[in-house]
Amino acid sequence: MVRKRATPEFRRSQIIAAADLVLLEVGIENFTIDQVIERAKIAKGTVYNYYKNKDEMLAELGYKALSLMHSLFYQAIMESEDSIKKLRAVCTSSYDFYQLYPQYFELISYMERPDFKINTHDYVKISHNITDMVNRVVIDGQEKGEIRQSLAPEMITYIIWASCVGVVQFVESKKKLLKNHHEINTAQMVETFAEMITVGIKE
Repeated sequence: MVRKRATPEFRRSQIIAAADLVLLEVGIENFTIDQVIERAKIAKGTVYNYYKNKDEMLAELGYKALSLMHSLFYQAIMESEDSIKKLRAVCTSSYDFYQLYPQYFELISYMERPDFKINTHDYVKISHNITDMVNRVVIDGQEKGEIRQSLAPEMITYIIWASCVGVVQFVESKKKLLKNHHEINTAQMVETFAEMITVGIKE
């Protein structure tokens, strides 16, 4: 019986599935192509035929990560008609996303480094979709008189994202200190952050 040769599409999906498992197991800092090769049980030369380096693999995984984030943000935004509440939900959903997918959150942060040069079309597209979705909420809020019109929508969108990343990273790195020495609940801290940042843009 003649054994069918794997199609390029199947082989690529096999490699990226192995890469996904490695990322979830060891995290972005310890991720290596050798681990992917071992997990996929595919010859090294074959893997390098599809991905020249680890960043090419991570860019493809980044698309999956951003797609999950897009879905979470969209669901949060659709739960309210009020623009301020929508943006508050985006802030808290960032922490929810980290709790659900910590390795994907770290991957997204890793890919935003200036020295990460690889961009796939799909990754860039979904990234723009997330930005446009939040930006649209801001613009709608300004048109309804709910958000200060003196602030540039794009500026608000990027400051919210930058603040979310910073707060999530701080909360996670200081979780034990906050709880044991200050009796601060991290979820409440994120809620307070969301309240503070949205009050600042409210009309």
